[in-house]
Amino acid sequence: MRKWSIIACVIATLSGCSPTIDDAASKIRSVHTELTKQNGLEHWKLALIPKYFAPGQQNYDLEFQNSGDISVQSVTVYYRVDIKEKLSGTIVKPDSKTVVSKLDPNEKLTLSDLNLPIDTPISVEVDWLEGNRINKGTGVFRITEIK
Repeated sequence: MRKWSIIACVIATLSGCSPTIDDAASKIRSVHTELTKQNGLEHWKLALIPKYFAPGQQNYDLEFQNSGDISVQSVTVYYRVDIKEKLSGTIVKPDSKTVVSKLDPNEKLTLSDLNLPIDTPISVEVDWLEGNRINKGTGVFRITEIK
């Protein structure tokens, strides 16, 4: 009989019984993502969409949508986490640069699974070609935890 108890324990262990994991560490935090200091983004919808939480940070999708009436060419999207050390350097570079050849009206571009800190400004910029004119729009996201 003891032999069957040992076999049952081994089967239970191999079938997915695992140590308890703290569910709070993987849940989405309640956060407010506000886009401020917008300039030149009249024909763009930008959104930070919260995903799962990692200790001290939460992952997000950053969406850029062409809300204008015409297609735009050579779209370049930048974002930068504005930490003090980075901004105090002689050259301030973006954390990411994404280039898309064309976005039609209402078409969306998504940068996925960005690990961004709470309570730190996230600068964004969109550059695009409309006819022969290069346009630029900027803004700053601020992520704050709702308590």
